[in-house]
Amino acid sequence: MKIALFWALLIYGDGHNSTQLTIDDMPHRPTWVHPVIPIHAKKARQEGEWMTAPDILICHRGPVTVSRVARAVQYWSRLGYTFGTVSQALPGNRACLENDAAYGTITIDIPSQGFQFGTHLGSTKTWRYTASNEVFKARIEIIPAWGSSERILEHEIGHALGWMDMNSAGHIMNSIWSSGGYNSKGLKK
Repeated sequence: MKIALFWALLIYGDGHNSTQLTIDDMPHRPTWVHPVIPIHAKKARQEGEWMTAPDILICHRGPVTVSRVARAVQYWSRLGYTFGTVSQALPGNRACLENDAAYGTITIDIPSQGFQFGTHLGSTKTWRYTASNEVFKARIEIIPAWGSSERILEHEIGHALGWMDMNSAGHIMNSIWSSGGYNSKGLKK
C-alpha cells in the first residue's frame, strides 16, 4: 500500500506545486566541497580530479550490488577513467557506521539522516584539496529502491569523479533523472 501511495504521489503529485525528481542532493556545508552545485550550462564542467584510481566500497547495507557497481564502473572506464578494487564492506565498517568515506575510496551507502527524501534519488559528497584540486574521497548515498535503476549510479559516480550537473537533455550528468540519458559528451578523460 505504501509503495502504491508513493508512486501515485510521484506521478500525480499531491495537489501542490509540482516537484521534479532530481538525482542529486545539493547541501551547502562549509566542511565539504561538493561538485553537485546546480548549474545551467550545456558544457560539462569538472571541479576536482582523482590523482590515483579510487577503490569503491559498498557498505554492508548498501543499496547496490557488486555487479551493479561493475556495470557503472565499466561506463566510466570506457571514457578513460580507472578504478581500484570494488568490495563489499563487512558489518561494523567504520566509514559506513560514521557516514564517512575512507581516504582514496568512493563509499556507497543508503541515505543518511540529512538526505533530502522526496526530491532526490541519490546524493554525492566529495572531498578535495582546494590548493591542488585533487579529490581524495567521496560518499554516494542512494535510496535502496532506486539502487538498481539505470543511470543513477553512473550519474553519482560522475559526481564522485568531480563532474558537475548540467542541463543538456539526454546527458548522464543531467540532474533530472527523467531528462537524463547515456550521452557522455565532454566527459572523456
